[in-house]
Amino acid sequence: MNPITSYCGLDCNECSYRELAGCQGCVATKGHPFYRECELANCAKSRQVRFCGECADIPCKMLTDYSNDEEHGDTPKGARISRCNEIKAALVKEARKGMEPVSYCGHHCDYCFLGQWCGGCRSDYNCCSFATLFEDKQCPNVFCAKIKSLEGCYQCEELSSCKVGYYGKEEEYVAKATALFIKEYGLDCYKATLKRCVEEKVGYPKDFDATGSVEGAFAILVARKVEP
Repeated sequence: MNPITSYCGLDCNECSYRELAGCQGCVATKGHPFYRECELANCAKSRQVRFCGECADIPCKMLTDYSNDEEHGDTPKGARISRCNEIKAALVKEARKGMEPVSYCGHHCDYCFLGQWCGGCRSDYNCCSFATLFEDKQCPNVFCAKIKSLEGCYQCEELSSCKVGYYGKEEEYVAKATALFIKEYGLDCYKATLKRCVEEKVGYPKDFDATGSVEGAFAILVARKVEP
């Protein structure tokens, strides 16, 4: 993968104006390429992301309008948006190499609907959507486990009564159910069991949460328990 040379997804190395205008590239000039200050770059910097592919609002109207502009847009239209997604996917893939896929709270990153977006809370490329709900952008479950020097919430003696983070959210039961399952049967059993659930078309996490309780979500796992 080529390095990130622009904020919007364009590859500055392929720009025909680079040598003609003596431009070093959008990122290298901090959003001041050869033509003028770039509003896309300003937006990315204001949101504290390295490029548009890391923004939760991609593809926003501004990026789409630039990409589809009849005179100066992409060929084909949407090319820079696609490249943003490709760069993001490559960054996530690299971050998840050798990483434990089970998060601190018990969620399994391999089956998360944001799997292509986030490297996982154990990686250096953590983009967990739950963490973004908090001012410090840190998941309370991750913070608590680290403070207690635990590999995961499933090692905590207070798990059953815990209301921290995910465990205190209404209508979301799967995280605590999976953590309790890991605590009782172990990580390997959980991974094999959840794999079986997914293979049997049990929706994760939707069908687990639809049971209406931690006990109900836990029962789904127990009914399909696989010994590793």
